Amino acid sequence: MEVRERIIEEATKQFFQYGIRNVTMDDIAVSLGMSKRTVYETFKDKGTLVETCINDLTIREDKKVARVVNESANVIEAIFVFMREGTKAMNAINPVFFKDLEKLYPRLWKRVDTETKAKRLNLSARFLEKGIKEGLFRNDLNIEIIAKLFHEQMSILIDETIFPRDKYDHAEIFQNMIINFTRGISTSTGIQIIDKTLE
Repeated sequence: MEVRERIIEEATKQFFQYGIRNVTMDDIAVSLGMSKRTVYETFKDKGTLVETCINDLTIREDKKVARVVNESANVIEAIFVFMREGTKAMNAINPVFFKDLEKLYPRLWKRVDTETKAKRLNLSARFLEKGIKEGLFRNDLNIEIIAKLFHEQMSILIDETIFPRDKYDHAEIFQNMIINFTRGISTSTGIQIIDKTLE
């Protein structure tokens, strides 16, 4: 692995674990057993490193989405793969990471937030269309409305004024939301697949 990739991997790991503010370029250098100078020769400052980590994450997530969609036997299987992956991510990423990103790098946060919302809406619409074609989702669904409803539920999930983390397990909320939402739009065949998946 090249120096650049090693730095990105370690920085992402530490940002997820401790938040962005609490991690210094020194911390990353020490963890990698390299000099601070090497880190700064590769990334001119912490802001550049943060943005590079985010861009790298975005590319990897896009590839993962494409792989899951292509490899899943049906749309419900794909949704449950994403549910498990999302649950893992929620348990692995310190919520301080997102707060730091929004507060310390507002322009980057806004870009990421805008792109993520657009991708989520697009993917939701694609899944709905696919599910209807497969006979797993009801054919009377208004795809645009249902996609937006799902998107807004995801937004509520991360709103700590509604679900404060000291009172609620966000991974549990996420699972409940996905399961019940998917069940609500499914045909009897789709519900059978959901029940079998949850056994």
